[in-house]
Order: sequence, then structure tokens, then C-alpha cells
Amino acid sequence: MGSPLDPTTAAGYALMYMAAIAVIVLLLLPILITFLLLLLVAGAIQIVIFLVKVTTVALIRGIVGLFRNPGGPRSPGSHHGGLVPH
Repeated sequence: MGSPLDPTTAAGYALMYMAAIAVIVLLLLPILITFLLLLLVAGAIQIVIFLVKVTTVALIRGIVGLFRNPGGPRSPGSHHGGLVPH
């Protein structure tokens, strides 16, 4: 018992299916490109927000460090009540 389709007809159907898939991919390509660009922009925005947060924390720590010890810089020998190495 053979198949009801000869090889030429099966190859023609396979080519039509591949062409239909190619056309669908080409039609959806602008949507896919737009989606990928939106993902890239969202990632870039997250990186910028992260850098702004890091900069803000560094500035706040620097300003707090200026006002924490207004008597001057610490000398290397003073431990301010901490453990002293022997």
C-alpha cells in the first residue's frame, strides 16, 4: 500500500508550508523588532536608574561622613573605644 501522494506533490506541499511560514515571520518581524527594542530601552532605563541610585548613596555617605566627625580627620592611632591590637 503506497501513500496517496506522489513525491512531487508532497514536495510541493512542503515548499508551500515553508513559504507560508516565511511570510508569517516576515509579517511579524516589525512587531518582533519593536518588542526587542522596547526590551533594550527598558534595560537601559534600569541601568540608568541603578547608576543614579548608586551615585545618590555615594553622595549621601560622603556628606554624612563630612558631618559625622567635625573635629578633623581621624589619626591612625586612635580607635575610638574599639579593640586595640597587641
